[in-house]
Amino acid sequence: MPEPDVRRRRPLLVRLFSGWRGYLVRQWPLLLVLACLIVGLALVVTGHWRRGAMVIGGTIGLAGLLRLLLPEDVVGLLVVRSRWVDVLVTGVAGAAMIVMAVIVPAV
Repeated sequence: MPEPDVRRRRPLLVRLFSGWRGYLVRQWPLLLVLACLIVGLALVVTGHWRRGAMVIGGTIGLAGLLRLLLPEDVVGLLVVRSRWVDVLVTGVAGAAMIVMAVIVPAV
């Protein structure tokens, strides 16, 4: 007697978020950072370079904040080095980007 299909017995949410879709859902911190980065780049391309640079700097800071607050199994691909190195580098880079966006005079 053939065994019933195991996939049909799994709950709907498990079936929806298995495979590559589940991998993307588990990478929500990285996707959030990338979405904010795209918004910042869109602002730069449309001519609002100062606002765009500030959004990009804030996005880099957001990546550091997520790396600081979330555990390693949740933060996913935002893990590069140790937690404190990642937080320090992204914090300094984000702050530097925001400071440069404020200091550079408009042309």
